[in-house]
Amino acid sequence: MKTAPTYLTTLTPLRGIAALLVVIFHSNLMLAPFINPAITLFVQNGWLWVDFFFVLSGFVLSHAYGANFQEKVSWANYRKYLLARFARVYPLHFLTLWAAVAVILVIRSMADGLAPFFQIIFGLDTIPACLLLIQSLHLYGTAPLNTPSWSLSTEWWVYMIFPLLVHPFFRLTGLGKWLVAVVIVGLFLGLMYYIIPYYSATPFTQPGVLSPPTINTLTDWGLVRCLAGFLLGMLFYELYRSQWAFRWLKRGWAFLVFSIGVCLAMHFGIHELLILAFFPFIILSAAYNDDFIKKTLETRPLQRLGDWSFSIYMVHIPIAFLLIVLFILPQNPRMFSSFEALGAAKTPPGLPLCLLLVTLTLGVSALTYRYVEVPARNYINQRYGHRRPGFSIPTDGIEPAS
Repeated sequence: MKTAPTYLTTLTPLRGIAALLVVIFHSNLMLAPFINPAITLFVQNGWLWVDFFFVLSGFVLSHAYGANFQEKVSWANYRKYLLARFARVYPLHFLTLWAAVAVILVIRSMADGLAPFFQIIFGLDTIPACLLLIQSLHLYGTAPLNTPSWSLSTEWWVYMIFPLLVHPFFRLTGLGKWLVAVVIVGLFLGLMYYIIPYYSATPFTQPGVLSPPTINTLTDWGLVRCLAGFLLGMLFYELYRSQWAFRWLKRGWAFLVFSIGVCLAMHFGIHELLILAFFPFIILSAAYNDDFIKKTLETRPLQRLGDWSFSIYMVHIPIAFLLIVLFILPQNPRMFSSFEALGAAKTPPGLPLCLLLVTLTLGVSALTYRYVEVPARNYINQRYGHRRPGFSIPTDGIEPAS
């Protein structure tokens, strides 16, 4: 019988911090800007923290479930794994989807016209796709309803194939790891310089004009973006298993160098892929660490922030929509009729709105984690899981934010 994997306490706060940075990014983007890009691009580059989640998911799922699939993928273990993932992500997704729909009904009743872009975001006809977690499979030009769930949609389908990847990954030779690294880099470069410019079809695409190269794609090619990040996380878990560069990366200064490095890279707005390259090293150095960094990351506030990370990620957009209803839309009923009207909308100061969004998000997340996430996950696993010898279900602290 396989034992449960070790609880990687140092990774728990990282997902909470990343989720909070996504909230700040969305506040600056959706409510009211409060950071001048001429001062720093750190907040504007906050969308890249979603890629941090993808890399972290590949690393942590390999750690949490890899032993169950390293020899073979049986139907019993595969079913148990999918049930555990469903129990982890779907109850809160279901709740926050309907919370978003409730606020969107108010927005639609108050708004004087919706541009095609916003017809997708506020489109009630997208509910079935969101319920089935297929909204990111090239169906829409942007993310509908509870918009962050686009990444959950892509991760869900990567979850499906993950068990089939474990066996070959756990047997990679040195050359094999280099070949996988080349494939991952190829996926990112192909997405950025070939797929997005030539084949992306978003509401911003102009006929005859190539889209600028980026990996910032959501429902169009988000599955490729997610898969590349996930594979990168799996590759670095293999390096973790072999204790690669352990002597150097276990030191607190290594974690600080990579963390400060990614902040500076975002601040100066360097190449997206160079920013993303910091993420697996942050994760690996945190997983190795056993000095003052570990003690800091294991403090109760940071552990709680990590526990709430999935809730933070999933509840903040319905709350942001509510703030739009309360503070912005009444003075700007035509704000969603065009991008020009949105840009001209009168808004309260951005920083107070951001602080309010963060405060409300943390408060609601503490409640949804305690009264929705944990009880629903435990009920589904206990009611339908039928625990079998040879399969270990990891504790919450090991599981990644989605």
